[in-house]
Amino acid sequence: MPPTITFKCPSCGGFLTFDPEGQRFKCAHCSSDFDEATLVELSEKLEQQARQDEPAQEPHLRTYNCQMCGAQIVTGETTAATRCYYCHQPVVLADRMDDEFRPDGVIPFQLDKDEAEASFRSHVKKKWFVDKAFYQTARREDFSGVYYPYWCGDFAGEATFDGTGQRVTTTSTPREIITTTSYYHVHRKGNVSVRSLMRNALKSANRKLSDGVAPYRLDEIKPFAAGYLSGFLAERRDIPKEAVDFDLLGEARSHVHDMMSDSTGFSSLTGRTEFVPEEAKISQYLLPAWVMTYQPGKQQKDQTPYYYMINGQTGNVCGRFPVNKGKLLLWSLVLGAAVAALLMLGGALLW
Repeated sequence: MPPTITFKCPSCGGFLTFDPEGQRFKCAHCSSDFDEATLVELSEKLEQQARQDEPAQEPHLRTYNCQMCGAQIVTGETTAATRCYYCHQPVVLADRMDDEFRPDGVIPFQLDKDEAEASFRSHVKKKWFVDKAFYQTARREDFSGVYYPYWCGDFAGEATFDGTGQRVTTTSTPREIITTTSYYHVHRKGNVSVRSLMRNALKSANRKLSDGVAPYRLDEIKPFAAGYLSGFLAERRDIPKEAVDFDLLGEARSHVHDMMSDSTGFSSLTGRTEFVPEEAKISQYLLPAWVMTYQPGKQQKDQTPYYYMINGQTGNVCGRFPVNKGKLLLWSLVLGAAVAALLMLGGALLW
């Protein structure tokens, strides 16, 4: 049976989880905490041990044993970190982060559940027409902290632009208006870099939500250590690098063209940009998000679930909210009546 990694407290033997607030390992039982250096050292030790104990199996539905209670944990093929369904012990599935799938880096959670909920509630308060039932049934327990895999592309190299620029000037005399159009051959050349282009590395990810909570501060990326996953859920990529590299390069070229064809100084500028990157690096990162699903009550006509994502680093929120159609209609009628009254008042004053 494939191995799991459980981070145990050296003081009491309880389980350790990563604390976003203190950026440290924290024991839920004796309240001991340990710094990042300890986290990384322990992660490397446990991962090495797990690889030695790992048997060869096909990467589909897998069964693991919880190291705390011995219960079996059944997961899908992309799950990399979860909790035991019986004792709720956080476990990291060691074989899911082997050399082929091991991320190049991770942004640890900066927001804990309380902070994620506060950010979410603050965002909801700005929405005037959210259904009351949402406030009553959206529960804090519905929030789950998940690490999602992303591909990140960095490109750098020499770019050239060749095109035609137009500059139009107009002068006026007492008898005529003179328009002069001048044409210029424009050649530009320079070294350009495009950084931090992102793509989902998980097929089941909701791209609208993941794009909606962007950007992440990628300068805070840390080298990957399994300890950062303890206490959270995590997904392993199932989209290979080959499936995104052409798309990322295309986006990089589009950004380079926008930079090189800047029409400042010209009325218009058209032309062609050539960009062949001398440096191209595509890295895989695990990025944090709090996710929530809202299922409308049985008394509501629309039973479509609503999905939300909160950036686990910045607190940005994305998701569609259930609308109170009665309140929206009432406000529309009030606004329409107010506009009509103003128009009638303006007409009366004019006449």
